[in-house]
Amino acid sequence: MNEPTDYDGAWKETLERFLPDFLSLAFPSLHAEIDWSHPFRFLDTELREVVRDAEAGCVRADKLVEVRRRDGTGEWILVHAEVQAQRDDSLAERMFRYYYRILDRFQRPVVSVAVLADPHPSWKPSVYERKECGCELLFRFPICKLAELDLTPWLDAGNPVARVIEAHRVAQSTGNDPERRRAGKLAIVRRLMLSGMPEPAIREVLRLVHWLLALPRPQELVLRSELRNLQQEQNMPYISTYDRLVREEGWEKGLEKGLEKGLEKGLEKGREEGREEGREEGWEKGLEKGREAGRLHALREVVMEQLVQRFGTIPDDVRERIQGIEDEVRLRSLVRAAFVSPSLESFSQAVLLP
Repeated sequence: MNEPTDYDGAWKETLERFLPDFLSLAFPSLHAEIDWSHPFRFLDTELREVVRDAEAGCVRADKLVEVRRRDGTGEWILVHAEVQAQRDDSLAERMFRYYYRILDRFQRPVVSVAVLADPHPSWKPSVYERKECGCELLFRFPICKLAELDLTPWLDAGNPVARVIEAHRVAQSTGNDPERRRAGKLAIVRRLMLSGMPEPAIREVLRLVHWLLALPRPQELVLRSELRNLQQEQNMPYISTYDRLVREEGWEKGLEKGLEKGLEKGLEKGREEGREEGREEGWEKGLEKGREAGRLHALREVVMEQLVQRFGTIPDDVRERIQGIEDEVRLRSLVRAAFVSPSLESFSQAVLLP
């Protein structure tokens, strides 16, 4: 039996790592409207605040990003992108609900787009409509149906997201057949190694392919043996990159173990903050802030515990900077860095960047 596929987590990473490539493939007209010479900014914390009273505990592959228009006005707009890997008949209503909440919160132009990554050919929601006693509402949003994309020109052009979509399709089609999944993963990794893409992009795509096409350990060991044989037969580059990537999986397992160990302590601190917030702003908002504070505290603890285990000490300025970070996405990236940075100096440079 295959490992459960984390479509949402892998697609969130894909949007974050390859946003321009993603939009050029999935929504080319929107991509053409954006001035990519200006840095774009993900608003993960703001998005969580906007939708915090939506479906409790529901994890979604969505991103909110601030980009600049190319039309010469210099106007900044917000793009809300959601990837839906399973059929959900409430999608259109949810897209509208998030759209008006984002618009109400920021009072700036908003573009909402949905990627339909499900296996149902006829399911293509793109409109939310209501009519009551002469009052009408029509909300239409662009969609991209992954199953209908012709990936050939994008693969030939070296678009990394096309490789991720390849892996996504294999994950959906192989179900609980680990041998077919291993064969599909081997073919994708082989083509990627020979694609001529830059090594940093190959490494990121490999990580996402490995994430989407997780294999039971026996099948993964067979795959690695097959890749080594290919390297010897065809002088294939970057096989060592795949080996390093698999070894570095330990940071993800360490993150989950560390979070489980440190979360209760973090949540207790969060509850205290939540109770204080609750007196001022209401119980529900206080509880949510308490949970968020708990997650942040636990992530900080994982980072510092791993640094002490690997390097024996943490410079005061690095410790203070870690303690001051309130962005969960950045803290999670620092957890990975704490596990894989070659030296304390390398980690310190990363954490001390503004």
